[in-house]
Amino acid sequence: MERKKEILELLIKEGELPTNEIVKKTNLSHSQVFYALKLLQRDGLIREIKRGKVAYWKASDNAQEALKALEQEVKEEVMEGEETTGET
Repeated sequence: MERKKEILELLIKEGELPTNEIVKKTNLSHSQVFYALKLLQRDGLIREIKRGKVAYWKASDNAQEALKALEQEVKEEVMEGEETTGET
C-alpha cells in the first residue's frame, strides 16, 4: 500500500516517467516498482504509454482523489497494526 502511494505521488508530481526512472527515484527494486505499477494500472489510477520499447507511466485524471483515499487506507492500516501490537 505504501509503495503504491509513493509511486502515485511521484507520477502526479513529475508527470510522465519511464519505469527505470521510478526505480531510481523510489529506491525500490524493479520488480517492486513494476508490481505496484500494475496494481495502480489495474485500479485505473495510472496508464502505460509505450514509446518504442520503453514503457512510460502517467497518473490518470482521477489520481489526485485516489491518492487521498490511499493515504486514508495507509493511516487505517497503521492504526490497526498499532492496535494489534498493543494487545499482546
